[in-house]
Amino acid sequence: MRFSSLFLLIVSTNANPDMNRLFEDLFKKYNKLTRPVKAPNETVEIQFKFKLLQLLDVHEKEQVITTNGWLLHKWHDYRLTWDPEQYGNVTLMHIPGQLLWLPDIILYNNAHGSPAVTSVTKIDVYSNGDIHWEPPVIYNSLCKIDIEWFPYDEQYCDMKYGSWTFGGYELNLVHFFKPTTDNVSKQIENGETVWKVQRGIDVSEYQESVEWDLLSIVGTRHEKRYPCCDYPAIDITYSLNIRRKKLFYTINLMTPCVGIAALTAFVFYLPAESHNKIQLCISVLVSLTVFFLLLIEIIPPTSLVTPLIGRYLLFTMILVTFSIISTVIVQGVHYGDDQPMSKITRKIFIKFLGRYLLIYRGPGMPKFRRMARYNKNRLPNAFEVLERHLKLAPTKRQKIEIEEKKRILEAGPTMMLIRTLAQGASLPLLHTPRSPTDKKKESSPVSEAIEKAGSNIHYIARTLRAQRKQENLQADWKFVAMVMDRILLVIFTITTLIGTLMALLSAPSIHDMRQPIEFRAHDSFIDGDY
Repeated sequence: MRFSSLFLLIVSTNANPDMNRLFEDLFKKYNKLTRPVKAPNETVEIQFKFKLLQLLDVHEKEQVITTNGWLLHKWHDYRLTWDPEQYGNVTLMHIPGQLLWLPDIILYNNAHGSPAVTSVTKIDVYSNGDIHWEPPVIYNSLCKIDIEWFPYDEQYCDMKYGSWTFGGYELNLVHFFKPTTDNVSKQIENGETVWKVQRGIDVSEYQESVEWDLLSIVGTRHEKRYPCCDYPAIDITYSLNIRRKKLFYTINLMTPCVGIAALTAFVFYLPAESHNKIQLCISVLVSLTVFFLLLIEIIPPTSLVTPLIGRYLLFTMILVTFSIISTVIVQGVHYGDDQPMSKITRKIFIKFLGRYLLIYRGPGMPKFRRMARYNKNRLPNAFEVLERHLKLAPTKRQKIEIEEKKRILEAGPTMMLIRTLAQGASLPLLHTPRSPTDKKKESSPVSEAIEKAGSNIHYIARTLRAQRKQENLQADWKFVAMVMDRILLVIFTITTLIGTLMALLSAPSIHDMRQPIEFRAHDSFIDGDY
């Protein structure tokens, strides 16, 4: 009563006498606590529609969507009718909502905050008893977020409205639609009759979201009967189909992940003797860990499904793990010069795979990419000449000895001594089998020195041959390690490429060519459309 007196005072000072008199006549016996019906068994019909202004946010972790809009109500109150001619042709009055009976329409799946209207604005009351009310609301509604294809996901969120107190026989909630543009279709779903409107939400003044595309806004009216009650429970559910825009997460999340996965393959392009191979693998592993921590902060902690980006990061982490193991094995082969190489290994890696992988060992090849870098130390030509002399035929050696003896006999005593010494120096090189008696007779200090030098030369030759053989074995193992690196480079490159394409192309929204709904200004409900 105090508020009514205050309102009358305001009206009397600001309004014309006709409106003041009309207000006094309307609220003289008006009771806002009772339903606007003439009989108790009558039903109040409430036309209802949600006008979406903005999709503020989608909280994946809390599984809540935040929307901003208006709730459009229309009903008839027979107690608020008048003849405009008796009140100065006044056909419309703006009355504070606190003075009128209001339907208790709330959001059933409200997450937090008030599920009912908190800002009770003024209400438009027409002379024929029609009442129009459009209070602004900001709702946080529950939405089951499906993160299976994150960040290329598509969500279906419902907003369920209904009366908290009145049943279907007391308050009938129906679609608020325009017959010229909206069509209500009656369908049977799960044995239940529903009424659907394809454009159930008014989006005439919708501000497009920078993160989500609005694909559909279906409104569905349900009448459900529960065992507890003999009246139907009526609700109107708005289903929002939204699709995440691809650009932001593609640039800031997927592109770095693809780059990290590519680095896994390039590990095998480094030389096997490089110590940076393991360091690069560990750096990639640390980068993946950072992305995993970032992903945990975004997605809800669910164990039902693994998001697309999570599966791709896990795939990359497995590749990095195998790359570390493979790198350790390759470096072990690279430095494994103490073990002899089997014929099968030599045939497969050196003769077969090396040729098909474009790896050549010889210098000067125009097609080679990476060559086995090692030097074969060849023996001096003197040793080869020595070996050839040691392998001369016996007839040739005997012929040389006979000619040498003839020259000694023809010379004098002095020349005989010099020839003898010279003959002793050449005998070890031109060694032929002799009896112990002949060796004893022909032995001299000079010949013994020459024989010792010859044995030393043979020892050096054997040592150099062993060294050359060891170097060849080392070069073979290094070549095998190089071939293994090239094979792993090809395998990891193909695996990374296939895994990336499968991850990107498996998301349904990648192939979804549907365009967002158009926001038509003529869809709005203005006073003339009610």
